[in-house]
Amino acid sequence: MEALKILANESNPAVYFDCKHERFEIRGNSMPENARAFYEPIIAWLDNYADDPCPKTEMIFQMNLLNTSSTKLFIDIFKKINKIVDTGNSEVNVIWYYNYGDDDIWEVGVEFKDFCKSSFELIPIND
Repeated sequence: MEALKILANESNPAVYFDCKHERFEIRGNSMPENARAFYEPIIAWLDNYADDPCPKTEMIFQMNLLNTSSTKLFIDIFKKINKIVDTGNSEVNVIWYYNYGDDDIWEVGVEFKDFCKSSFELIPIND
């Protein structure tokens, strides 16, 4: 599968999904004007990936800001992660980085951890 690369700007996160390196990242601010339009290609890519995943899948999230509409679409991303886990063909690990003391992003991570079927680490970082 061809890698998915989206550059970050002030309102959209950087997205880097690369099968060759078994590394998938979403980093930055997620406050797009139209979250559905931004995340639909990402969710479609993950859906295709779930049909034939790599032996290992590392999903990295490092969000600074996350609006409500993005959070709702992250649920769809985590549904795709669960679909990958359900195939039994990939060892999936999710890492959720949050800035130390950012209780809002930490709390969102905790909620996704409860929903996610894969291993899930919450890791504080110093900004």
